[in-house]
Amino acid sequence: MRIFPLLLLPLLALGCRSVAQSPVRNNAPDIRRIHPAPSTAIVRFQELDEGVYKGSKPKNDADYEFLKSKGVKYIVELRLFPGLNLVEKKQAKDHGMILITVTINASPFTPEERHVNHVLCLLHDPRYHPVYFHCDLGRDRAMLIAGLYGMYYRGISKGEAYREMKHYGFKDSWTLRGLRSYFEKHSNPPIERYVPHCSLPPPPETRQTAPLSPGGRL
Repeated sequence: MRIFPLLLLPLLALGCRSVAQSPVRNNAPDIRRIHPAPSTAIVRFQELDEGVYKGSKPKNDADYEFLKSKGVKYIVELRLFPGLNLVEKKQAKDHGMILITVTINASPFTPEERHVNHVLCLLHDPRYHPVYFHCDLGRDRAMLIAGLYGMYYRGISKGEAYREMKHYGFKDSWTLRGLRSYFEKHSNPPIERYVPHCSLPPPPETRQTAPLSPGGRL
């Protein structure tokens, strides 16, 4: 009877190791511990396109100074409850940036298309560049947006987009299956039918209010 528990030990060890390792690039450095500049807390930082950056939530002065070095004036925050952003809004304002918060649900329920399209319109509008967008970890909500942006505006394939999402830690467990479901439903050819038709107002001046929602297909 003691043999059976012993047989389980290697399986448990493999299971724990699989969680810790990258799901795509096992030889790559741990991106959860890679920061874009000394003293910064930002992780999963990436330049998606000219003037379009993504990563995790900025937390300290070094993070904002780094974003400022990239010319960033607009920070797009993805969260479920937009009202819980007073601290970051003040930090952004103190560093001469404007925080724009967009509701993105991360749960078994899919996000609303109008919210996802709002983010994509902001990121694609050169008037808002340079722009930095993030969720708390830069992993799930942010990587859904990054994957869609890559397909809609950079012409990468669905497979390439999803591999990149997984490389940066995107989770597809049941608790977040709404994000994966949205990706699957909005990534089948012809991809052009999913690209939002945007009509944004001019960007707000620094220290003023955030823009309205985009027009077109919502």
